[in-house]
Amino acid sequence: VSGSDDRTLRVWNAATGTCVRTLEGHTSWVTCVCAIGDAVVSGSDDRTLRVWNAATGTCVRTLEGHTSWVTCVCAIGDAVVSGSDDR
Repeated sequence: VSGSDDRTLRVWNAATGTCVRTLEGHTSWVTCVCAIGDAVVSGSDDRTLRVWNAATGTCVRTLEGHTSWVTCVCAIGDAVVSGSDDR
């Protein structure tokens, strides 16, 4: 999974190198991604995190609370931990 300044994420087939799905929903560039089983969590300059179903490309939840861009995201069990320039 990769994130881009075009505000999308792309899910790739590692064996073939082809893009199998494009995920759209962020309103600014995607700064970080984390894969968790069948889900993907992304952070963005739009100050949100989004939880995606990687198989369908559907955004299942938007996490809000940061007051500046999200710099990193990591999953620990069922928890999502994020960092931001808001300190």
